[in-house]
Amino acid sequence: MDEKPNGGVPLTKDDGVPAPPPAPASGREAAVVAGAAYGVLALLGVLLGVVGSLHYGWSAGTVPVAALALVAVNFAVCRLAGWGMGGKLGAATPWTTWMAVVILASAERSEGDLLIAGDLAGYVFLVGGMVSGGLAVAVTRSAAPAGSWLVGPGLRGRG
Repeated sequence: MDEKPNGGVPLTKDDGVPAPPPAPASGREAAVVAGAAYGVLALLGVLLGVVGSLHYGWSAGTVPVAALALVAVNFAVCRLAGWGMGGKLGAATPWTTWMAVVILASAERSEGDLLIAGDLAGYVFLVGGMVSGGLAVAVTRSAAPAGSWLVGPGLRGRG
């Protein structure tokens, strides 16, 4: 290949014909990338659950400011994950891992210890986070066309 005078590489072959576009990723490569993306979203949900369980109790007087902020962050992360992945599964992935961590953190151990107490901030964080995550999943568009779950390939007209 001939180099351009400024040190770049031309986008054409030696005969002046434009180079073909790169081949699209195979189905296997796309599945690996999608699986890795969902794995990262699951880890993000775990991270939000752990950090939230440790910091939900900050308040300004009697107002649980941190719990309210964490509820908003939970909604935003789930909504953006659904938008980025193009479906409800993307929104549900961080929400379900967040719920698993938070439920485990709110369970009392045999010594009587727990991370999330049964006070106003704890309830705002638990219930608000569950509702906001569920709302984020509900408002996220489905990847399939509307009604496709009802009228699947077996129920459509023949002909």
